[in-house]
Amino acid sequence: MKLGFNEATSRDCSDLSTDLKLCERAGFDSIEIRLDMLRNYMKDHDLDELSDFFATSHLKPHAMNALYLYEKLFAQDDDPSERETAMNDFNLACRAAQHIGSRYLIVVVPLHRKPDLEGPYDEPWPEVFSNCVRILMTLGQMAAPFKVNLCLELVGHEYSAVRTVERAWDIVKAVDMSNVGLCFDACNLYLYHHLQDFSVMELVNPEKIFDVHINDADDSPMQGLMQSNRVFCGEGNIDLMDFLRVLQRLDYQGNVSIETFRPEYWSRSPQWVVDNAYQSTRSMMQKAGIVF
Repeated sequence: MKLGFNEATSRDCSDLSTDLKLCERAGFDSIEIRLDMLRNYMKDHDLDELSDFFATSHLKPHAMNALYLYEKLFAQDDDPSERETAMNDFNLACRAAQHIGSRYLIVVVPLHRKPDLEGPYDEPWPEVFSNCVRILMTLGQMAAPFKVNLCLELVGHEYSAVRTVERAWDIVKAVDMSNVGLCFDACNLYLYHHLQDFSVMELVNPEKIFDVHINDADDSPMQGLMQSNRVFCGEGNIDLMDFLRVLQRLDYQGNVSIETFRPEYWSRSPQWVVDNAYQSTRSMMQKAGIVF
């Protein structure tokens, strides 16, 4: 497996240029580039400069992160302004990925971005399913010329439209395109009723696991558990040994990126974040018997 860094981990205390240098120095194999941080980078740099960096570095660009779906995307009653925003992100991600040699784009299932105001996601499953299939088939066709693969990422919390591995896998099977697969995120699986038995991932064809995010989470009541409760590996309540061992049984050899959204970490220096992210993630993976 390859050890990666997702820029959400350092989002509010760093920038792409800094992350590149620190991740290379720490020993990460790959980086997942946030689109908002890429936009900031391109105010003073360009894609040629970014491509040149990766051409001479052992650090490689695994994925662009992330495109957030909404159910009416590409529907007859789609909102033009909302579609324009999504397509701007999609086109930037595909153009950048092609230029710098990244092969993947993380695509997050429809969800309520402000759960305190919007409440649980309560659309009927048949509608969610058909909408997600329509959207991914369209995006898959659009991504193909760029040689970009889409990684559908489920979110287990009640504010999400797709909460389980079974349902995410049903969507990907129905889409049935070579460039549409899955991203498994340990915390996002755990958010489904404190899931600790990760053997459910064995339902999936391993060739369709395009990316993995690893993280731990505070031991909090389900209702109060949010993305900001993510912590570094080994500092929380998720059974990451089981998570990693299931991936090993599946003979997964791909990318595993640390991804947190913790304000406490954002208050620290970028170097502190990157170094601790690397050391804690590598330690957990080595404990599971993973050889780099």
